[in-house]
Order: sequence, then structure tokens, then C-alpha cells
Amino acid sequence: MNEHDAIRELLPLAAAGALDEREQRRVDEHLAACTVCAGELERWWALEQSLRRLPTPQAPALLVERTRMRIRAELLERAERTVNPWLMGFLVMFSWTLALATWPVLRWLGGGSSSGQFLGTDFGLDRSWLAFAGYTLAGWVVGGVAALAMAVRHVATRRTT
Repeated sequence: MNEHDAIRELLPLAAAGALDEREQRRVDEHLAACTVCAGELERWWALEQSLRRLPTPQAPALLVERTRMRIRAELLERAERTVNPWLMGFLVMFSWTLALATWPVLRWLGGGSSSGQFLGTDFGLDRSWLAFAGYTLAGWVVGGVAALAMAVRHVATRRTT
């Protein structure tokens, strides 16, 4: 592309006053020597002045409100997509940690510590194992209920948008 063509591409921006100082200086220098580009710039200025006289279109209020509601819903959905995996991970880790941390207490209450098997390396189905299984099952049920509640909330949020 030669210099003349490059300047011609800048003329609409020059008419709108959107050029930086260096580009404007370059256009001005070219216009001093080129009457074709000077005439084209005059036409761009006339078009720019005509466009300024046109009324500014206004969006209908209902359209603006619907757009705001969709944006708000999209932002809420993005926030949920960010929070939900972390919350689910926390709930799972919390239930596992709670189950593992209470295992020694359940073994002790079940009499497992007197035989020297504090961490439960004997796999007999005594009372402490059944208590641990019930406790673990309760932890998983609580995690499942929390996941179900989050899913219901997510579906309800999507229906309102």
C-alpha cells in the first residue's frame, strides 16, 4: 500500500477527529500537496456534520430492563459456576475429614483401644465398625442433600431468568 492509499484510509478518522497527533500531522502534510484527498476530506466532514444533526436513537425502556436482567442473571450464573465446585469440594472434604477424625473416638468408645488397635487395623464387624459405617453414611447423606439443595437453587435461578 502506498502513502496516498494509507492517507485515504485515515480520512474518515480525520473528519471525526479521531487521529492522534502524529497521524493528524501526516494527513495534514499530505493534504497540502494532494487536492484529491483534500476534496475527499471535505466530503467526509460534510457527512460527519450531517450525522451529528440526526437525533440520537433511544432504546425502548422494556428492552433496556430486559437486557439488565439478562446481564444480572448471567453474572449470577458465572458466580455460581465459580462457587459451586469449591463448595462441593469443601463439603466432600469436610465430611471425609469429619469421618476420619472421629474414627479413633468411635474406636475408643467401642472398646477398640483396649486391644491395642487404635487405628482400626482389625477388620472385624464389631460395634465400632457399624457405628463408623453409620456415621460415614450420615456424612455422605448430608453432602448429598447439600448437593441436591444447590442443584434445586440453580434450576430455580435459571427459571427466573
